[in-house]
This record gives sequence, structure tokens and C-alpha cells, in this order.
Amino acid sequence: MKRYFNMTITFFFFSLLNALTFLMLGIILHDTSFSQIFSITYPLQFVLSILLSFFISSSNIRANKENNENCVQSGLVLGTIFAVLIFGIVAIFVDDYVGFMNMDVSHFRIFALMSIGQLFFSFVINSVAEAMYFKNQDKKANICNSCFIVLNFASVVITALITSNQLVILIVNLISLLIYVSVWFCLVIQKFKFDFDIVKNFKFESLYILGDIFMLLIYLFGFSRAFSYGQEYVAALNFVNLITDPQWDALGGINKIAKIEISQNCYNYRKALKHSAIVTLFYISTSTVLFFSLFKVYHVILWIGAIYLGIQVVDMLLNTIKANIQTYLQLEFSATISTIIYMTCKAIRTVLSIFIMNAFNTNIAQIVGGVLGLAIFEIIRFRYFKMDKDGVLQRRNFDKTLKMEGK
Repeated sequence: MKRYFNMTITFFFFSLLNALTFLMLGIILHDTSFSQIFSITYPLQFVLSILLSFFISSSNIRANKENNENCVQSGLVLGTIFAVLIFGIVAIFVDDYVGFMNMDVSHFRIFALMSIGQLFFSFVINSVAEAMYFKNQDKKANICNSCFIVLNFASVVITALITSNQLVILIVNLISLLIYVSVWFCLVIQKFKFDFDIVKNFKFESLYILGDIFMLLIYLFGFSRAFSYGQEYVAALNFVNLITDPQWDALGGINKIAKIEISQNCYNYRKALKHSAIVTLFYISTSTVLFFSLFKVYHVILWIGAIYLGIQVVDMLLNTIKANIQTYLQLEFSATISTIIYMTCKAIRTVLSIFIMNAFNTNIAQIVGGVLGLAIFEIIRFRYFKMDKDGVLQRRNFDKTLKMEGK
């Protein structure tokens, strides 16, 4: 149980400070609509994830497998170049991007640019930390990431308390991050021989790359459609995103713990479900308390916000089971079948997010994908596995069953 809380709280802290940056920005400047920057640039977080998977995580995996440090340095430099190009292009066309998201361009332009810059620097610092994690320098990597998040939060909040000038807030924030990230980047970069393999890098992280591409499409086109239905829906959807996104990041620890315990042959399905349920209920309660404490401050219409929150809560409860059984079947049954199911549900969720014609499109698509995925994984689990009296999943012996039925 201690492991569940330690790991999930770590993930929660990182994501919470990011959300709090935008929550506090709106409160300090007496315009809570500025917190909506979080949702406007939310799709770009998956661009960051795609770049990290393809250029950084895969390069580190390959480096360990081949004992080739050139892979790490090549991925770090090449990834940074592509990040500059991609986030730079978005920044140049920021008016078109904000307009595509059906938001007021003149009102959100400056802070949207700031958020885009933050995402770029997040990519670089995460790339540096990832290299440390793969060298078992966990403490150093945690310090690297934690100080970045704290600096990002402090530079925005403190500057906003001193001045309401948006351009000054942007400059102070991005210059602070530039200096911090540059120091860490220089510490890890070394002389190297260029060695980058596109095919191998995609192979190692294909599941996550494809999954993040679907998530980018879901939130880019889905949020754009949802935002077109009016400010009351924008305010409610953004507010619920802010108070549930850290919880979702925290709950990502459930499948990580499952992977660790399965790989160590100490996984108990019954205990995992129990611990997952306790952790999930804890984070659901935090979201619920935050919602009813702050919804008036952010001018959220209660019934609209309650629908958005209710769907998130239901999906979190479904995730208690799905995160465990999906991970178990991925490692102990068939990685191919599990991947096909996962990608099919993501594709269905993407299509529904884009084509459902109402303000709850992304949430409806989310719950449909969650229910469908859980149902399929549970059918496979009951068909091929049984749980013994100790709570451990055991493979069914079909030959023995058929013989008994024959008698």
C-alpha cells in the first residue's frame, strides 16, 4: 500500500504544480479565464510526449541494449532540434492555433505563447532527466525535474504578484527556464558520434507513440469542437481538467506498480485491485472537494461542471480494474492482442471526439472507450484465467477441463 501512495503522490505533485500555475495566474490577475490557457495548449502536451518517446526514451533503451552512449547524445540533440522547429512553428502561428481552438486570440495570445515556451523547456528538461533515470541516477533526475517545476510556478506567480503586464510575466518566466535548462543541458551533453536509428526507435516505443498521436487528435479537434459551444462550457471543461489532470497523472502509477510486481513475480490481483481502489477513491475525493470549493470562483455553472466531473469520476473507477488487467494481459497473455485492443479503443475514442456534435464530446468518447476496453479485457480474463483463493491469477487448463466435461 505504501508503494501505491509514494509513487502516485510523486506523479501528482509534478502535475499539480503545473495546473496550479494557471489556476493562480487567473486568481492573481483577477481574470480566471486566463486559467483556460491550460486547456488551450493541452493538446500540445501530447506532442511533447511523442517527441520524448521517439527521440529520448527509445534512444536510452537502445543505448542500454547496445551499450552505445552515442544513441543518447544523438537523440538528445536531434530531439531538441525537432522540438525547436515544432514548438517554434506553433509559436509563430499562435494566432491561428488559438483561433482554431475557438478562443479569443487577442485575449489569450501572450499567455498561450508562454505556455508553448514552457512546453518546449519541459521537453528539454525531461530529456535530460530521462537520461539520468536510465543510468540509475534517480535522485539527481528527481532534483532536476522538481526544481524545474518549482521554478516555473514561482517565476509566474511571483511576477504576476508584482505586475499585471502579460509580456513581463512571459519574459521573466521563459528567461528563468532558459537559464535553468541550459545549465542542465550543458552538464549532460558530451562529445559524440551521431548514431540514430529511426526504425529501432519507433519499434521500442511504438505503442506509446501511436497512443499519443491519437490523444493529440482527440484533444486538438475534440476541444476545438467543445469550445465552440460557448464560454460556459469552456469554463467548466477547463476547470474540471485542471482539478482532475493531476489525479489522472497520479493514477498512472497503478499500471507502473503492476508492471514492477508482475516482472518480480509477486503480483496479487486481489490485493492490487484493493489497493488501487483505495488510492483511486482518495484522488476522486480530492477532485470532488476542489470542485465544490472553487467552482463559483471560476464562474462554473454547476450542472455543466458536474457532468464533466461525473464522467471523469466514473472513468477513474473503471480505470481501477482496467489498469491492472490490461497490464497483466499485456505481460502474461499476449502483447499483440492487448496492443490491438488498446489501439482500437483509442481509434474509436478519437472518431467519437471529433464527430459527436455537442460540448461533452471528448468526455462521452472517453467513457465509451473506457467501458469498451474494460469489457474486452475482462472477457479475455474470465475466458483464460481464474483467481485462486490467495488472489493470484492462474491460467486455465483447457485440456483438463475438456477431459472432465467428456466424463
